[in-house]
Amino acid sequence: MILVTFAVPFESAAFRREVVSRDVRILHTGVGADAARAALEQALCEGVPERVIASGFAGALVPELAIGEVVTERSRRIASAAEVLATAEDKRAFRERTGAEVVDMETEAIREVCEAAGVPLSIRRVISDRAEDDLGLPPVLLDALSARPVSAMPRLLWTLATQPARRRAFLRLVRDCRTAQRALAATLVEELGG
Repeated sequence: MILVTFAVPFESAAFRREVVSRDVRILHTGVGADAARAALEQALCEGVPERVIASGFAGALVPELAIGEVVTERSRRIASAAEVLATAEDKRAFRERTGAEVVDMETEAIREVCEAAGVPLSIRRVISDRAEDDLGLPPVLLDALSARPVSAMPRLLWTLATQPARRRAFLRLVRDCRTAQRALAATLVEELGG
């Protein structure tokens, strides 16, 4: 069995429509290192997979990475941030601090758990936002949408209705994330022979 991780169901939506093998299990870990670590440790207690594929969305930290480009641990330096990098300035500062080219929030925790358990790990992250993109919403609202989308909806709607610039950036992000979903699903299906 191969275990494929995603932070949230939105990231895996296109892949779930395509995957046909019984030898593939999808795990939604939740957002961030603590959630990913706990979810993966629990999953490994239920059965050790042949390998884990850490997948999902990631932000570009260098301008040459495009929306929908799938990156691996061999192709790019990937680092995990403790919080959402919501602005181009946040991404620039993180790049200067870490030297990373790609940022997510779970890969490092997943790597630690896999190494401790002796489980092989592959990384397949897809670029959902460019280095120069602002995500359109404050990090606290982005976090709330990931963790509790229904309860965050009134605040999201109010923000989008009253702040047109944020609305345009957020709608671009949603469009780009749908492109990223499809690209990641195609890569995973091809890799897994589905």
